[in-house]
Amino acid sequence: MPTISIVTVCKGRLAHLKDSLPSFLAQPDCEVIVVDYDCPEGASEFVRENHPAAKVVKLENRPFFNNWNARNEGAKHATGKLLAFLDADVVLADGFAEWVSENIGPDNVGKMPSATSQTTHRDEKLSEASNKLEGVQVMHKSFFDKLGGYDDLLQGWGAGGDMDMVDRMGFHNGTLVTLPEELIAKGIQHSMDERTKFHQTKSTAHTHLVGILYRKSKLAMMRLFDKELDTDDRKRLLTMAENASKKRTAPNSTHIEMLVTSEETPGANYKIEQQLITRVILKDREAI
Repeated sequence: MPTISIVTVCKGRLAHLKDSLPSFLAQPDCEVIVVDYDCPEGASEFVRENHPAAKVVKLENRPFFNNWNARNEGAKHATGKLLAFLDADVVLADGFAEWVSENIGPDNVGKMPSATSQTTHRDEKLSEASNKLEGVQVMHKSFFDKLGGYDDLLQGWGAGGDMDMVDRMGFHNGTLVTLPEELIAKGIQHSMDERTKFHQTKSTAHTHLVGILYRKSKLAMMRLFDKELDTDDRKRLLTMAENASKKRTAPNSTHIEMLVTSEETPGANYKIEQQLITRVILKDREAI
């Protein structure tokens, strides 16, 4: 049984996969799982013909890309003790597997430093399209399963499924571990058009705003009720976030407001209500 299961996803990124996959397969004591997310370039056929050591998970009838759903599907086929989720635009350096197996504990989630604090891979012309390596996440499979995997209701580039995982890790008393930049040989740069090509919503500002409203409201509800929200509650919350994102409640802000508890005392002439408000205030009115 391998120590680490590396999970990567491809939908229209075959050129990137050709560059990164050999570095995944070169890691010792690892299995590599490639999720072909209805890839129009035939990623599964390429992998089977050229890299038979890799496992292939082929998903069909997925017209729009959902990285978090793809990662969850790949994880179902993992047999390693640890999971390493890597985007196809990341090339690993030697020593990645050894460092991860020695430094990621059962309740840890490992991720790269923030884009602004990176040195080795820092893009001095930091832009939305820069490869910030934020898609690199590692954790024990048991912890991933405890969290229920990624929240795949999140849709679109910038919705923040990776940040949601970190938020829920903290809720479950996990600890964040910053991965050394030296574990990555390079990040493959590409345009925003390439990043959003297969997403249903092309506006990254919209998906980012919906993601913030949804994720922060969900985390507040989890803390209030001391549990993960079920699927129906998350769907209702996401609908509220979508609706809030389409209208401004002030010139530079929008918010979700919901009634979370309502209590009446028999014989009393009052009732008690508790509301949750999640407000996003823009520094630049035109930013989102």
